[in-house]
Amino acid sequence: MFDWMKKHKKLIAFIIFMVIFGVPLIIHILFKLHSNIDFFVAEWSAGELLSYYGSILAFLGTVILGALSLYQNQIIKQESDKRAELLEQREHESNMPRFTIVANGSHGGNAQNLCLKISNVSENNAQELKFFNIKILNPEKEPQWIAQKTYSIDYLFADSTKGIDIFNPVINNGFELYMEMTCLDKYNEQHNYIIKGLMNTDQTFPALKIMELL
Repeated sequence: MFDWMKKHKKLIAFIIFMVIFGVPLIIHILFKLHSNIDFFVAEWSAGELLSYYGSILAFLGTVILGALSLYQNQIIKQESDKRAELLEQREHESNMPRFTIVANGSHGGNAQNLCLKISNVSENNAQELKFFNIKILNPEKEPQWIAQKTYSIDYLFADSTKGIDIFNPVINNGFELYMEMTCLDKYNEQHNYIIKGLMNTDQTFPALKIMELL
């Protein structure tokens, strides 16, 4: 509504002028004219008609002010709801677990049979962590090995670390270790993650990164 008013300032100014000055002027002119037809002879005085018109203006002003007040209250409520929702979302996100994962050892060398350490770096506990769809991808993103086992951690406390051993073959240079992970937060809501890391010649183990799927 306010956008429309901003775009039609001249029209609004003309309407206000006519309402305040135009109608009383028309009433004044009409009472200056004399008609020979009884039907058009006024039974009211000009003062009575102007008083009646003033009452109508007062009523319309009250209605318009009431409508504006309701509109403003609605806008304020919408903004308040947005702020409350944003604060709730931020609080909810601040209570979510966050993880890091590293490969810090292997059984057999050449990054085979990796020992993975996953750490909960938040202040919130996580439960029912599951690691699945574990595979090694070649540079063309084609799977060269797929694990037949799903690994799980029942509970991972805040600021704690646990490990899993995956029995993978040798990871060649340029190949990628890929896996997926899920967990439940303290609200029992599930979070989904992708974990992957590329094997380079200057690294003993693939540098793993964990990303949450939103």
